[in-house]
Amino acid sequence: MVATNEGNSYPTLMRQLADTPWDLLILILPSDLPDSPVVRDHVRGPHLICGGAPAYIPDWVKGEQREAAEMYLHFLVLHCEAS
Repeated sequence: MVATNEGNSYPTLMRQLADTPWDLLILILPSDLPDSPVVRDHVRGPHLICGGAPAYIPDWVKGEQREAAEMYLHFLVLHCEAS
């Protein structure tokens, strides 16, 4: 799933993270990380991309899925404009 903030959907998206498996999470601010053990207990320090936006790959992502998520993060780090 790729979800973007449309209108006031951002808080709703954050609440749904605990119920939806995800491979990569890119937030607007570090403080947007949901206060849910399902989310917080499975991410480590963020990768900073696109002008300081925090991005996380949870520890349950393994194998080719993890490799793909890491490749995408690496691409964003190298090619996203700092704003």
